[in-house]
Amino acid sequence: MNILVDENMPCSLAPQIAALGFSAQDVRDIGLRGHRDTEVMDAAIAADAIIITRDRGLADPRGWAEAFSAGVIFVNLPDDTPATTVNARILELLSNRLPVSLLGALTTVEPRRALSRPIRRRS
Repeated sequence: MNILVDENMPCSLAPQIAALGFSAQDVRDIGLRGHRDTEVMDAAIAADAIIITRDRGLADPRGWAEAFSAGVIFVNLPDDTPATTVNARILELLSNRLPVSLLGALTTVEPRRALSRPIRRRS
């Protein structure tokens, strides 16, 4: 499973995801810092990668490009949540969920739970 970490997430997240055995890239490391959501989406399409973000625009399936089917993990935690806690919640999600439950879904990580809603059927 490929993962693209948005710039509004901790810089330490992508290496920790990679340590779990997933392919993970950070938009800051591939020249997309400060770029539009559409460009981040294009990169995710090219890599067939799930986007991890705090950006409500990327978390709205109505704005997803037609070719995008990997899914989004939307981190809906308070802005003052420490990076270590944010990372721990994402790593816990990736460790405890079957990848098929995340692919093509909008997964929302909240303070007490993570909910996935299928959006695009994966073939």
